[in-house]
Amino acid sequence: QPLRSTALNQQGAQVEDQLPGAGMDLGSLPLQKVLKDGFFEISCAKDFLLNHGDKFGDGKDTYTLGGVSNVSIVHYESVVVKEDREPMTQEVCFKFCRTVPDMLTFGIHNGRDCYCAPFFKPMESDSTSCDAVCEGNPTQMCGGKFKSSVFEMHQCADTAAELMETSQRASTVASALDKSVAGLKTVASGMQTTAVALQQSLGNVGDSAAAALMQDAKVAAGELTTAVNKGEELSGALAKGISEASGMAGSSLTGLDATAKAEALTATLEKLSAKAEDATEELDGQTKEASPTGPSFNSANASKQYYPLMYFVDKKFVKMPSTCTGEPVVKPMAGTSVDECAYACDAEIHDCVGFGHFAGSPSLCFLFSKFTEVRYYTNCGGAFLQQGAAARAGPSMACMAKLSKFDGTKVKPDGSGKCDSCLKKAEKADRCPSM
Repeated sequence: QPLRSTALNQQGAQVEDQLPGAGMDLGSLPLQKVLKDGFFEISCAKDFLLNHGDKFGDGKDTYTLGGVSNVSIVHYESVVVKEDREPMTQEVCFKFCRTVPDMLTFGIHNGRDCYCAPFFKPMESDSTSCDAVCEGNPTQMCGGKFKSSVFEMHQCADTAAELMETSQRASTVASALDKSVAGLKTVASGMQTTAVALQQSLGNVGDSAAAALMQDAKVAAGELTTAVNKGEELSGALAKGISEASGMAGSSLTGLDATAKAEALTATLEKLSAKAEDATEELDGQTKEASPTGPSFNSANASKQYYPLMYFVDKKFVKMPSTCTGEPVVKPMAGTSVDECAYACDAEIHDCVGFGHFAGSPSLCFLFSKFTEVRYYTNCGGAFLQQGAAARAGPSMACMAKLSKFDGTKVKPDGSGKCDSCLKKAEKADRCPSM
């Protein structure tokens, strides 16, 4: 429970002597000038001014300050008409009291009774606490049946500075968000472009199974695009708030409307910035999952431990381009080299036994936990095949199996239905899809 400060008691005594008339002119309220810009809780206590300093409210019969300091508390409900009142919270009471001249504190009693006071003077009371929740925010306490939650107001004149500082932070966050959005957008659009082209090409040569993989890639690209669109929407909201803040730079923020607008904009930018930071992290994660490329992935020569699936089916066709299908491990990936695709398979150490890789701009990579079908093309010609040291990694369209998983294992279809490791189908195609 907050404690009263000695300094506040001294200040209250000075106000009692030096500010006669505070709160005595209700006809001039509410005012439009903001006199305070912050507050903090100082006590939970029975307030002398609520009990003996209320000249115009329900406590007027016990008012005793007329001949002493000639001041009065000002009740929220005495000034604000019913249709304009808000459910009471600490912030609602503060926003009202900060416009009333000569007020140093405000109190809230019994969950809803807000009043402004020129000073704070506690009274002896019982051991009850301030356990009444605020009617407008059940997570806050607003006094109790006998005691008030009392708050001191202050004027730091830093509303404009806080807005500018928040806007600058938001600009930094927005730049990072935009970079992440652009990165994922490139991956999504590239995946979509390659998948559309290959789906048509593979469909033209009757490879419906591989064409279905491309449909999976299009679905994955659509999911990434949805994330991109949400990121762009958030970026637009940030840009709008930053622009509004820039337009308020150098403005006087003493007026009630201007101050309220600046404070609301500061709060909005803080909330948007927090969302943008989370979104940036999520977008970066999606980009890494959908396109695990670059120096952070130590993928050099990862494909050396993989052989074309046809090596285990019929070695005569080991260098032929091939497509395969099976049980997927993760969603399709884009922009990976054969080594990077192999490295991604290695990362799924307990599940991935091989992958399908399609060259393109960008390439596509599919990881499998089990192979079910393979189709190999015998009429593609030398230009379709990779040459030299890269031959181990297979041709431009390849199905690669991890040697350690298949060496000595029966893979060729046998038609018995009893061979769990055997493919269901290995189809020869005397033609070639256009790439």
